Amino acid sequence: MARQKKRADGRFMKYTKCNGKRYYVYGRTKDEVDEKLNELKEKLKKGIQDHDDPTLDSFHVRWTENRRDSIKESTLRCQHFQYNSCADVLINGKRLGDYRLSEIKADDIRQVQKALQNSEKKNRTQTINDKIAVLSHIFHDALVERYIDYNPCVAVKPLKRTEERARDTIHRALTIDEQQTFFQNAEKSYYYDVFRMAILTGMRIGEIGALYQSDIYDDAIHIARTITKTETGGYQIGEDTKTIHGKRTIPLNDQIREVIDHQKQINKMLDGDKIVAMNSPIFKAPERGLLMATPLDREIGRICKRTGIEKFTAHAFRATFATRCIEQGIEPRTLQELLGHADFGITMNLYGHVTDNTLETAMNSLSIAL
Repeated sequence: MARQKKRADGRFMKYTKCNGKRYYVYGRTKDEVDEKLNELKEKLKKGIQDHDDPTLDSFHVRWTENRRDSIKESTLRCQHFQYNSCADVLINGKRLGDYRLSEIKADDIRQVQKALQNSEKKNRTQTINDKIAVLSHIFHDALVERYIDYNPCVAVKPLKRTEERARDTIHRALTIDEQQTFFQNAEKSYYYDVFRMAILTGMRIGEIGALYQSDIYDDAIHIARTITKTETGGYQIGEDTKTIHGKRTIPLNDQIREVIDHQKQINKMLDGDKIVAMNSPIFKAPERGLLMATPLDREIGRICKRTGIEKFTAHAFRATFATRCIEQGIEPRTLQELLGHADFGITMNLYGHVTDNTLETAMNSLSIAL
């Protein structure tokens, strides 16, 4: 209940109580005090409501802040954009993010799903599923914290994949003929050593770009970090690998040694005789900044166009390395360690497929006594 009082200085004062605490407003006239008091009450009401029954937007802000120290900046940034794609969808003329958690139903999530399908941005099926998965993660945590009674995303079925998987197209393992043709035509490229390093080790491009001289010792490469995206969209060499299992050791062989030595010669020509720090990257961009995947992919595209090879990306070198390992009899468990996968199933699901030529060779060499 609000109470009014005129002070000795001629100003009017009113206060109201909320959760046992008094809140005061002051004004020159009664009308001014009443207006300020109404604004205060609305603010207090909204504060209580946001605390007990927050909007999706306000809970998302807290959800993000609570996870900031436990996940990578690149993940935060990715999930931020995925969330915004969903939160900005209009449901009955109102943004999904402006609805309170308790108001959102499964059918609202389905409307978001349909809106993403019909978006001008042409979202891929898996992209839409990933965005809805972020929403589901948010609602799951809201359920755990007892802000809601159920997760509305649980009742929404993921979309059936309609596009070809990247592992079968741009991330595919190259055939031996494609591999040989590509490298014969890539020899004069600035990125030649990067391409070779990727296919000879199975390292990710971010790991190659974050490889220091100090990481090569005991006749092995010790992968300790990768290039990562910051929350604000920039790039930096991170303090860790993509996953905890990404920290691994890859023994050197003569081919890998030759690539590293050749790249050091290139660096000396470009950088002169200045002293190179042990924590300086071995593989850099032409302008001497961080090595990025996008320019590499553009260079690969140019070589593919020139040679008639079906287009692929730098990540295909990792799949090619894995396939050549399997073809040459390297044990899958060993391959798992070389690739830095936490789970054996990941290795086999991603890279366990072989090319048609390999299948044909295997069947031709097969002999079964009858």
